[in-house]
Amino acid sequence: MVIFRILPVLLAALLLAAHFFRAGQGGLALVSAGAPMILLTGRLWAVRILQILLLVASLVWFQATLEFVGIRQALGLPWTRLALILGTVAAFTAGSALILEREKIKRYLATDITTSLPPVAAFILTMILLAIVRAKVTFPILLLDRFFHDWGWLEIFLLSFYAAVVTEKMLDPAQTARWRKRIWLIFSAVFFAQLILGIFGLEYFLMTGQLHLPVPAMIAAGPLFRGEGFFMPILFISTVVLIGPAWCSHLCYIGAWDTALAESKRRTPKVLPVWRSELRVAVLIIIIISALGLRLLGVSSIIATVLGLVFGLVGVGVMIFWSRRTGSMTHCTAYCPIGALAGWLGRISPFRMKIQAACNECGRCRLKCRYDALNMSDIQKRRPGISCTLCGDCIVSCPDRFIEYRFPGLKPQTARALFLVMTISLHAAALGLARI
Repeated sequence: MVIFRILPVLLAALLLAAHFFRAGQGGLALVSAGAPMILLTGRLWAVRILQILLLVASLVWFQATLEFVGIRQALGLPWTRLALILGTVAAFTAGSALILEREKIKRYLATDITTSLPPVAAFILTMILLAIVRAKVTFPILLLDRFFHDWGWLEIFLLSFYAAVVTEKMLDPAQTARWRKRIWLIFSAVFFAQLILGIFGLEYFLMTGQLHLPVPAMIAAGPLFRGEGFFMPILFISTVVLIGPAWCSHLCYIGAWDTALAESKRRTPKVLPVWRSELRVAVLIIIIISALGLRLLGVSSIIATVLGLVFGLVGVGVMIFWSRRTGSMTHCTAYCPIGALAGWLGRISPFRMKIQAACNECGRCRLKCRYDALNMSDIQKRRPGISCTLCGDCIVSCPDRFIEYRFPGLKPQTARALFLVMTISLHAAALGLARI
């Protein structure tokens, strides 16, 4: 049985878990003991991830060896036997990673031939992002850290595993749209569930313990009104520079509502008026002027918050009454000022969506685009309009796959894989970090 073939892996995991438990690092102990369970997925990428974790674990043992030997030398105590024991454990842990290369194990676990690199990359990138933020932020920014000491590492591991699973699913163009909407709704549900819990007094669920208005427009208006607190604008701009306007189709906590309502009544979207882009720009200008004006007039934060809430409720009304009727995401494409910013700043990102010259202009892609970015004029220009969020829902609608992702120096398939890795990793990290 395969279980007996991977016994060294299980033993290496338990030894490391004991090491962390003895050091009082419960979260890392749980991760170490539970990591081999990812093999139950039966995926080759799970094997690769576990191998990387085992190699990292061997480095942990090597560092521990140097540390303990240094202590014993400083105290004038014998250290040779200790060095041999811990060195052997480090070598054993590294060697257990090689055991997973056995063909019988790989054939049993790798039940498909899906490329393993993108899920592995998403796992590693998500873990690195969350680990950096956890190390740099002075307060416990991860939710589990707030309830259990040092359990943030368990949350990091689970979110990284989640990113790998989602990446594998979305690599299949036929599943991309379905899974994108699922994880988007999950993100929105988690965000607002934590908001509701925070409102009812459970301040652990709020990032700073203080309530901020969850309206996307406030990402720009809030700091302008307060004259401080530019963390969210910086985070927004950084994200847009990396993955373009995909912030609007993967990370916005309100946008998931718009797409759900747009699809609730009409199977195919209507073409929106040509002036909808100008309307969104006008809304952005009004928001900026209003925020600065309220600040100069010395208006209280309570009144400003009420005005922001009214703006948000009007946006919800736009979704209910116009997005449902038109089948297009009217709120996101004609009302949300952050969507306008994402469209402009998204041009900095190297990711693009292009239509091949061989396109026969059948128009099937337009029937899938809820962002009103693939009207006939856009198709004739061989690129989506400014309201495109790189969601990729249109790709599977094209029978000849004339629509593709582009990235300088990469083939379209590789560009799409890179885009998914970066976007899903940021989504998974935001799932752990994005609270009020």
